[in-house]
Amino acid sequence: MVAVSMGSDRQTLFLGGSDKERLYLKDDEFVSESGERVVVNATDIPGVDMRDTVARHMARYFQLGLFCRPDLRVLDFPCGSGYAAEILSPLHIVYQGLDFDKTTVEYARRVYGRFQADYGFGDLCNPDLARESYDVVGCIEGLEHIEIDRQDRLIGSLRDALVPGGVLVVSSPEARSGVSGPSEDNAYHLGELTRADFLSLLSRHFRPSDIEVVTQEATLTTGFKNTCLFGICHKPQ
Repeated sequence: MVAVSMGSDRQTLFLGGSDKERLYLKDDEFVSESGERVVVNATDIPGVDMRDTVARHMARYFQLGLFCRPDLRVLDFPCGSGYAAEILSPLHIVYQGLDFDKTTVEYARRVYGRFQADYGFGDLCNPDLARESYDVVGCIEGLEHIEIDRQDRLIGSLRDALVPGGVLVVSSPEARSGVSGPSEDNAYHLGELTRADFLSLLSRHFRPSDIEVVTQEATLTTGFKNTCLFGICHKPQ
């Protein structure tokens, strides 16, 4: 994210392009609610196979899609640039995306709002979710972005937001160092977990018999090969 001054009363904010932190799939340009001119370029990172990167990001939402059916209420938190609404749109769900970055939320609303999708502000550190409001909740590439001492509250809030019988799908890169904590490879990852700590976190809010873990090995945009953990958690009826 880069802001460039365009005179005394307006800046241009550039998103996407070579930025490794957020994935934007489509170009767009608009004036934000705060008055900034926003230019979004589809993500294209030098030296990175973007076909592989896009496939890896999109496939994560296929895990969520296993539990989606027409008219189910699905929460994507954090939603990033909002592309999951388009990925899941053939399933005819009612999609809500929440994210901390308000400008990215504006982009998501403009680009993907037509897919029976609603977008709004949400803070993983201070989740404010209505109880028993969603059939499916996805927390994809979110958990590792907050400190470990805040993760317990988040998982509890996501569980409470599910209706009885609902499903939470939550991902986390496995800590390559073998110790849970900030990532050695990515400054934005404040709380990566070992597999044991990931399971322990989920088990504090779901019965162990209601938790399944799927793993995937992939080379990330940092250039390191890592294992990603997907916790699939079923809330009892």
